[in-house]
Amino acid sequence: MELKHNWTKLTRFSMAVAIGIVLPIAAMADHSETRRYSIRGDAVTGINDLCGLPVFHLPVPAGLPPTIRATNLGEYNPEGLLPIPLSPDNCHDDIVVSTTTDTAFLAAAGIPDVDPRIKNIPLREVPVVTGLDGSRSAVPSLTDVPGNALPPTKSNPNDQITLGEWLGARGRMHLRCRANGTARVRIEFRNLIPNGIYTMWGVWNTTPPGAANAQIVPVPLGGIPNAVVPNQRGRASFVRDLASCPKDIAEDGSQMMFATLAYHSDANMSGAVPEVGAAPSKFIAADGTEFSSTFAPGAVTHDHVVFLMSGERL
Repeated sequence: MELKHNWTKLTRFSMAVAIGIVLPIAAMADHSETRRYSIRGDAVTGINDLCGLPVFHLPVPAGLPPTIRATNLGEYNPEGLLPIPLSPDNCHDDIVVSTTTDTAFLAAAGIPDVDPRIKNIPLREVPVVTGLDGSRSAVPSLTDVPGNALPPTKSNPNDQITLGEWLGARGRMHLRCRANGTARVRIEFRNLIPNGIYTMWGVWNTTPPGAANAQIVPVPLGGIPNAVVPNQRGRASFVRDLASCPKDIAEDGSQMMFATLAYHSDANMSGAVPEVGAAPSKFIAADGTEFSSTFAPGAVTHDHVVFLMSGERL
């Protein structure tokens, strides 16, 4: 299969897996004045995905579709083991969203899928780290237990998240690119998941050290920490200095395709990678059964708001 042939060595825990590409080596533009950009964020249901359709036409290499995408959300299916895939037919405000993975995307990328038991989980019921050994289990709601020190609970509000609430997220990026090549970014968000854990990423076409070819690599936007925590009204802001302007091609030919805000349904962050998924984690089910699973995009991280840096909006 030609698509699979084009995928190079991958970072298995990456939110947006590495794709083998050849980047044009473009000369840096000579910007002698400060440039300012105001960029609208698009609410999405995955990596370049909105209910099963692509959002952007991206500058990807020959042999790969410029509308490549991967879903991060499904429709919660209380009657079955797996979620119902999102599509234009069920893209309705009232459905409850759940964890899922894009099996076709993972297969093309050569990434193993997760254990089915961590699919079809409403986002506010995703198991979190509760054991000193890193094991994960579900935690009760704040109102379901006495007001004691233990057990740990979810914070309020903790009702189910609907697709309408998810797609109601809004973001506006204010980008200032300085004449010296550096930049400053300020992003204002509203209608995010209240008290949720998010991280901001720049998704680059770049050649990692030691790699033979360029790859698509997510990098913390503005460095670590890249956390965003909305208040109880779902409002948040993110301000960082950047080493270069995301609208420019860097000296080594690197190019940022888009910046993305990722929701961590497991309330856990993992430093300079979107999710630590190469090593299995232990899960403890409600009945005490133990099993292990790796992670992939859509299991514990979910792209929520995306800002296009290069390419075209469809």
